[in-house]
Amino acid sequence: AGKERTQEEFFHTFNTLYESDKQVVISSDRPPRNIPTLEDRLRSRFEWGLITDIQPPDLETRVAILRKKAQTENFNVPYDILDYIANYIDSNIRELEGALVRLVAYSTITNKPLDMTTATEALKDILPPPQPKKITIESIQKAVSTFYGIEISELLSKKRNKHVVYPRQIAMYLCRRLTDASFPQIGEQFGGRDHTTVMHANEKIERDIQTDVQLAAAVNDLCKNIDPNFIT
Repeated sequence: AGKERTQEEFFHTFNTLYESDKQVVISSDRPPRNIPTLEDRLRSRFEWGLITDIQPPDLETRVAILRKKAQTENFNVPYDILDYIANYIDSNIRELEGALVRLVAYSTITNKPLDMTTATEALKDILPPPQPKKITIESIQKAVSTFYGIEISELLSKKRNKHVVYPRQIAMYLCRRLTDASFPQIGEQFGGRDHTTVMHANEKIERDIQTDVQLAAAVNDLCKNIDPNFIT
């Protein structure tokens, strides 16, 4: 009887709002036709409107929600921190935003920088510690191509233009420095090049870094882009 009275009240409330051109938003874990205890007159009214299935936000959307929250609250939070939070809170938006607010408050109170170490401390009871980022030849190729504004396909090609050759040599050098890949393995991932080509590139960049300040700075920036935990 209680449920019937509730539906009766809701029926009249719905009609009043509808006739007043008001927007009505109703959420449920199933569509109206699959709710057995719902009265037919309510079911028919619910089906007048738009019925859509809303899934939990994907990773990209969760990061966007955090970025929007950070902008609204004037929080200056690095992208890798937002990505860390979004990776582990995947369904509840309030928890997602709450974790961000909690982190910023912790950083402010303790006067600690908004970095991964602080994030791990502040959120240790709700998020697992971040996993080390796996560095691969492919991730290095992507970072170098983005940094120098060229296509990955150019790094792997036979092109000998200077604007391609030097970034390619830098990428080979970084692969040797930041991964456990051997010279032959690196050469294979760069268009099937011989291991001696990779050795030459590694030696050249290693030598040039000693005298070229701009190159040294660029390589250092690339290392940090590829591995946020990189220490010079």
